[in-house]
Amino acid sequence: MQTGSLPILIATLIPATTWALCQQSPEARLFFDRLSGDWQGEAVTTPVGPLPYDISFRHRGPFWIYGEADPGAAIHHWDFYCEDEELLLRFLSTFGGNRDPLLLEPIRITDSEIHFKAQDPDFLEVKVRFGARHSAFEILHYGERHVLIELER
Repeated sequence: MQTGSLPILIATLIPATTWALCQQSPEARLFFDRLSGDWQGEAVTTPVGPLPYDISFRHRGPFWIYGEADPGAAIHHWDFYCEDEELLLRFLSTFGGNRDPLLLEPIRITDSEIHFKAQDPDFLEVKVRFGARHSAFEILHYGERHVLIELER
């Protein structure tokens, strides 16, 4: 019996199974459908005052979208994707020369909001309220509102 190709077959099937489980989540499907596309808005609350905040979320793959915004004080990179049966957010703000993204995991998911929290370091939380025409991103720093972004189509 030849078993040399069995580990390769299993390694190939595991990601497909993980993706299939992620795709079965109605909340994740709704989130990706509603968030993708062009948004215009404003970061109404920031440490430096209100700033324009336009962003386009584009698909990079199945259940993976990326958006980049340049409100002036920093560039924000938003990467939402499914991995290991879980919706994750990789967020990078270049404020102050930062180049280290943070990985945030969901701590609460509904059909209109996902609340993400970083584990290491654990000072950052992001609440994403998503709708067909209006969405909002609330960034909490040590549990306090740091930034509020309001978006419309």
